[in-house]
Amino acid sequence: MMMNVSETCDTLNIPAIVGPTEVYSSIGHWNTAVYIILALHLLPVWCAGTITLYRLSSHLPPLLVPPTAWLVSIPPALMSLTATAIVIPSLGKYVEVLLEIVICLGLVKFIQLSIIICGGPENIVSFCRKRKIKLPIGSPPFVCFLPCRKPEVTRTKLNILVFAPILLLVVKICMLAIDLIFLSIGYHPSGNFIAYDNLHNILSFPVGLIAIYCYTMFNFIMNDCMEGNSKRFLGIILLVEFILFDCLRLFFIFLTGTGMLTCVAPFLSQHLVVHLLKNYIKAFLATGLGIPFIKLCSQKIETSMPPASVLCTSMSSLVSDESTKHRIVDVQE
Repeated sequence: MMMNVSETCDTLNIPAIVGPTEVYSSIGHWNTAVYIILALHLLPVWCAGTITLYRLSSHLPPLLVPPTAWLVSIPPALMSLTATAIVIPSLGKYVEVLLEIVICLGLVKFIQLSIIICGGPENIVSFCRKRKIKLPIGSPPFVCFLPCRKPEVTRTKLNILVFAPILLLVVKICMLAIDLIFLSIGYHPSGNFIAYDNLHNILSFPVGLIAIYCYTMFNFIMNDCMEGNSKRFLGIILLVEFILFDCLRLFFIFLTGTGMLTCVAPFLSQHLVVHLLKNYIKAFLATGLGIPFIKLCSQKIETSMPPASVLCTSMSSLVSDESTKHRIVDVQE
């Protein structure tokens, strides 16, 4: 039985571009139902994103508008890309990397937004020193470091945490560039995991692991520095989205490796079926997480002062409290 299925998949005559017509020929009106559901998910995200972008300048201080505008654009961009890959499954390989680039851009913009809200890197380091907030080196995925002593948060260490997601973004862009170069010269990769033509994908794994580790530590620090500010949850949603999208890849590697997924004649190879199913799931995730994400972006900061002034004021109050205590002790002596 498995041999017959394999032979059928090998004899499929698949065109270079597989679009709606080919998908309909393979799965019939199930494809029509998918398009209707996709439209019902795409329109609310785009409407919410557009309205929020229009009202953003009246809800936030000018410094916060550019990074927040980038963040508001993340859910509509994710939905548009997944919709493109569902309509044209042959673009699935490239859309998958583009989705990762969009999320990585979101990570970078959230870091920029957090630093502006906290009044700059120096303020963050001073705040951590005053509140005795240590670097959470036991953060996932390296929870093995939990028993280790936590080091202090310094400007250098904070710069490393900020730089790691930027490096991941650059690596993802390079991956897409290499795949597009292969496409333009007509080169067909071997398909083997351990191969020279897959070296860019292999190198992305350790970079991604380290970048997410640094980003998770940054999120833990921001939970303290941005206490009471709902925008700190934006970073958590982006992290969850990145992890879920990444886990889907591993899940489908398992499904294809065990033979649980196969082709759908006459135009959907196993490779195309994998990307089609991935993007079905990603579209639902992008909608479910995108609407709350946009709502958080649109919320006002509940203060009449600029964010930097708020943090500086709180820090100066900490310093004045400490000096007052010392004076009281000196008087008593």
